[in-house]
Amino acid sequence: MAHESGAGETHVRAPGGRLWQLLPVDWGKVQEVTNEPVPGHIKRWWFALGGTPAYLFFIQITTGILLSFYYVPSPDHAYDSVSAITHAVPFGWFIRSVHKWAANLMIITVLLHMCRVFFSCAFRHPRQINWIVGCGLLLCTLSLGFTGYSLIQEQLSYWGITVASELVANIPLVGATLATFMRGGEEIGPNTLTRMYNLHVGILPVVTILLIGFHIALLRIHGVSDLSFSDPRTEPAADRKLAHQLPGVRLLALVAAFGALACLLMAAFRATSATLVARELSPSSTRLLWLVGGVLLATTSTLLFRGHMYGLLLWLVTSILAIAKLIFDLTHREAASTPVWVIAAVLLAITAVYGVVRQDRFIEGKGPDKPFNFFPDHIITELLIGTLLLFLLTLFTLVFPAELGERADPLVTPDHIKPEWYFFFQFRLLKLTGLDTAVVLSGLLVVMIVAWPWIDALLERLAPKKDLGIYVGIVAFLTFLAFTVWEATV
Repeated sequence: MAHESGAGETHVRAPGGRLWQLLPVDWGKVQEVTNEPVPGHIKRWWFALGGTPAYLFFIQITTGILLSFYYVPSPDHAYDSVSAITHAVPFGWFIRSVHKWAANLMIITVLLHMCRVFFSCAFRHPRQINWIVGCGLLLCTLSLGFTGYSLIQEQLSYWGITVASELVANIPLVGATLATFMRGGEEIGPNTLTRMYNLHVGILPVVTILLIGFHIALLRIHGVSDLSFSDPRTEPAADRKLAHQLPGVRLLALVAAFGALACLLMAAFRATSATLVARELSPSSTRLLWLVGGVLLATTSTLLFRGHMYGLLLWLVTSILAIAKLIFDLTHREAASTPVWVIAAVLLAITAVYGVVRQDRFIEGKGPDKPFNFFPDHIITELLIGTLLLFLLTLFTLVFPAELGERADPLVTPDHIKPEWYFFFQFRLLKLTGLDTAVVLSGLLVVMIVAWPWIDALLERLAPKKDLGIYVGIVAFLTFLAFTVWEATV
């Protein structure tokens, strides 16, 4: 906002000219806030996972609104409406598949973000309340997943609600009341779908938005915990090489340059059509695809040679797409040369893994551990990650579109039916211990996770500087992983 200032006042010009002056905003304060330095360790992608679930949640809301135009929340018409979305509505299958895969990725990223916070001990004072808010967001995310597939009215929906209501009913003191509220009565009936629909499209999204706002507010008040991994004054000179001085990164740049040359040659001389995710492109579209790929790889090669983080991100995007294309060719149609296709996929996977492992050597901002501006440095990185997520969602959607199971039938118990993967741990625990014991253990686990900041403080007093909590977390994560894989493979 431009100020008609007197003596001693600063003159701050609003961006965009006179139009932006119409808004009652102090643009000097806006610039000050947006340019606040961000701790250097946030450059490492696993420390910046917090924004990824929020981005996926926005995709969930957008696709959910589009689906709600065709979904009928009635027990008699819900399944038919989902079938119409999947098979009859133009691009309905695509929107539904994006919605499904965004939900799965959101759960994965929330779990990874909480693991990162746990193992970096970022839940300690004064951030205990923010840890509890994060636990609330995890429960909301899992509940959104459960209520989401309950709306389809297929066999998984009905029997999933049946098992879940039995688990809830066995909670001491309040179980029967909660189960009745969940079902909308003493038995699963028409009111059950109404409850699930209200929770999924109304209550849970609002609660999630409020928790996200509170989470960001607390983060803004307490700030991001500043972690340091190296001291440039004591670090050996060989370990402080820039990315462009590493032979492996130069090799990546060389491979990207050869890829760019190959793409440009294909655009110039190859007129035949290409198949892209089961869709036959026209010759002109194929030429355009090779041209865009060549320009992208040429840009990637230049940035990689300079050791820039954005070059690595572009290379990861390109590698993932190329690997997916090669795998699709191998599994869905005859490849031109199967051994060459396999070798190419393996080499691309190795380069992608190498890039992720050595990403801390790349240049971004002022240095590996020095603060950098939130805008535009961090914003650009988040936009690139968001673009990568869109690529992944589109890839999963095209290769693994959402399917539709059999219509729900209370009279037919399926021989083999499982919940979604994020409930495999609970399902395996239920099979091993029985209903009552599984409820008690699950309740204790939830209480332990929520109260972990205080449990960790107690462990620190009992054994200072032994990091007992880290070992507890490793055992818990491996147990969760083992139970999930166990249930998935039987």
